[in-house]
Amino acid sequence: MTEDQDSTDAPKILSGTADIASGSDLLDAAMEIDAPEDVRARFLALLTEQKRRKKETTQRLKTILDSVVEGILIIDATGMIQDFNKSAAEILRATGDELLGTSVDVMFIDRKATVRHKLLNRCINISSGVLKYDYTETMAQRLDGDSFPMEIIVSPANFASEMSYLYIFRDITRRKNAEVAQKKLEEDLREALKLEAIGHLAGGIAHEINTPSQYIRDNLKFLNDSYGALSRMLGLALQTLWKNRANLPPNTFEDFARQMRDSDLEFLLEEIPHATQQSLDGINQVARIVLSMKEFSHPGGTEKTTTDINRVLSNVIVISRNEWKHNADITEELDPEIPHIPCHINEVNQVFLNLIVNAAQAIQAAGRKPEEGHITVKTTSLDDSILISISDNGTGIAKENRSKVFNPFFTTKEVGKGTGQGLSITHDIVTVRHGGRIWFETEMGKGTTFRVLLPAEDRTGKKPDEKSEKTKT
Repeated sequence: MTEDQDSTDAPKILSGTADIASGSDLLDAAMEIDAPEDVRARFLALLTEQKRRKKETTQRLKTILDSVVEGILIIDATGMIQDFNKSAAEILRATGDELLGTSVDVMFIDRKATVRHKLLNRCINISSGVLKYDYTETMAQRLDGDSFPMEIIVSPANFASEMSYLYIFRDITRRKNAEVAQKKLEEDLREALKLEAIGHLAGGIAHEINTPSQYIRDNLKFLNDSYGALSRMLGLALQTLWKNRANLPPNTFEDFARQMRDSDLEFLLEEIPHATQQSLDGINQVARIVLSMKEFSHPGGTEKTTTDINRVLSNVIVISRNEWKHNADITEELDPEIPHIPCHINEVNQVFLNLIVNAAQAIQAAGRKPEEGHITVKTTSLDDSILISISDNGTGIAKENRSKVFNPFFTTKEVGKGTGQGLSITHDIVTVRHGGRIWFETEMGKGTTFRVLLPAEDRTGKKPDEKSEKTKT
């Protein structure tokens, strides 16, 4: 704040040091008034009270202006800062009277086509009308060079018949960050709604695919089984022709043998079984994917259902195959003796999907060849819980990032490849929704293991759906 400046300087409205200009002169003059002592005393008392009230008013105004969160500057016609309030100094990180006499352009990043000039032009054009100010948002900088988003209003003001301007501004960094966060949340919500719609469609699509897949599989199996009988009948026919070739019309057997060679019958007899078996394997894989998709997208209720975690993991591995098959192999070490536990099935699906996809991406980021990448999915039964471990031999997690892994919006992925919500949501599902625990063990350059501990009984205060089937996932 400014203090102790000459009364000929610009008016000190913001700093509260407006000189009670003629106060001492008036007191001296009052002493020389030729009047009775009581009259002069009353006159002096009035002058003293007036001075006290004026000082009190000035101090009150100073206190009010210093308590305003917006920075306020008084700028003269040449663009020099004549006065400022406390918030202005704090926002611009100025010390003492550092701002006084400084060009206001120092707070604007764009010096050549400064926003200030545009604001002033508009302000001058409308100064004779009803609207007395103009407003904008722009990037500003502090005296130490740090930049920040600023909201600013410029208003014409006349002090002592001199044209001046009020610059009222605030740092809107927090608001801009909130807007960015809100935008991310809205994008995540749209993505979630889209995925939810896809999930609802997946069940129907799975059913539509399953029906033709079923009769394709049945027909292939029929052909594969029938081939043996046809092959045996063809072999018997060839033997019969060979034994009775002397009784056949001339050249009959030779013509038949030539037709066999031309049709490459030997190759067909060898390859047809392989072709039908490969087709059967392929359609069985389609069936497994369809079943996993159907169970994965099964709409979950509000209540927990008794769930086979091994089956959930197997389905997730099948569903996510396209995410990991180009980067790694997966080994399943699933304990067949683990109990079925109460879960929100869709949410648990999401947890394991997030962890497996993250593992695949960590291996890819490590630059490993597909044959070098490896993910291990393991389940272990404990006394009153199930421990699920998902390990990768990827990059590992850097020390400076380990405490932030489960924070919302934290991500080390490139822009557009991650929102930073996956592990935050995973942590919430495991700890809040299921009363479990999630943690990780990591080593840079060697990989990471995420461990999820799910209780075998409901610890969130809600009873599982007793009517649900034990194996329902």
